[in-house]
Amino acid sequence: MEFDCAYCGSKQDLPFECSYCNDKFCAEHRLPEDHRCVKLFQIRTKRFGEKKVIRDKGIGRQSIFRKVFNRFKG
Repeated sequence: MEFDCAYCGSKQDLPFECSYCNDKFCAEHRLPEDHRCVKLFQIRTKRFGEKKVIRDKGIGRQSIFRKVFNRFKG
């Protein structure tokens, strides 16, 4: 029995089922983050008390370091 990936529509013999939304996905979209799971957003809101969790990978840190080091240069 074949299933279509709920995100991209590709045919799958052994699909992955999301434990949050219970839809079936291909290997590429099996993680909740990869198929933009609506339930994941709701769970994160309850768990963290925020609307979303953002990981900026240190982008803001560069500007902070520049400000600090610029004070010592001049």
